[in-house]
Amino acid sequence: MAQWSDSPRLSGPPDSQDLGQLLLYVKDLANTVAKMAKDLEFIINGNLDANNIRANSIQTKNLQAGSVSADKIQAGAITSEKIQANAVTADKIQVRQLSAISADMGKITAGEIYGAYIATSEDRFPMVTLTPDGLTGYNSRGGEALSLGQSNEGGALLFMDDGSPRGSIFGDSEGFHMGNMASVHIKSIDDKTYLDGAVSFENATEVSGLKMGYIEGLRDKISDLENSIGEFRGELVNGLIVNAAFDPASRNLKLFSQTRTVATVNIPAGTSSTT
Repeated sequence: MAQWSDSPRLSGPPDSQDLGQLLLYVKDLANTVAKMAKDLEFIINGNLDANNIRANSIQTKNLQAGSVSADKIQAGAITSEKIQANAVTADKIQVRQLSAISADMGKITAGEIYGAYIATSEDRFPMVTLTPDGLTGYNSRGGEALSLGQSNEGGALLFMDDGSPRGSIFGDSEGFHMGNMASVHIKSIDDKTYLDGAVSFENATEVSGLKMGYIEGLRDKISDLENSIGEFRGELVNGLIVNAAFDPASRNLKLFSQTRTVATVNIPAGTSSTT
């Protein structure tokens, strides 16, 4: 145990039978004991000044657990230049709240953080915040631009314009949903856009701009269908009877299409051409 090296010194009694010297020794002894008592009281009552402590004179092994607490340390009494390098390690620190710490934390490579508010800036925009409710991004004007959180039992990504909802992407037990207050654009710049699995248009109210000729696999079939329709149309033009004429002299009834005489029928005399 460390000794009280600065305590008043007590000398032995004088080797004398002189009553006066003995009385003087007793008087000095009483004064010394009284001074020691005052010094001890001064220390015990928490009046110890750091300026009166010699370097390395107090060791942690000589301190009782819980005897030094934050409320007993004067503000500013402990500064970084008074702490030896590597003297304070994580296994020697036990705290419940770090609200008083305001500093550059540097690079944190490990650990766990719960129930925290994390922001990329304190009062400047654009900014992103992370809270137990989710992630929120703010634009340069301070308005909410997007948020990532929960929707029912699934996650949801909400896009906003200065806090006004515009579009959303979320998933739940019924599937994956994507919507917007205006039009929705899905576009691939350098490659195709793929739709895998069954595609349903049962709730579509309008489909516009869909050109069948651009659908791979249908182009050749459409071409064949167009050729068949053309041939059928030609047959109709050439073979469909649209007019007829009767020549009384030759008794011939001629049947005409749009392009040619389809047939000539001879009606013998005594037979009406109208029958």
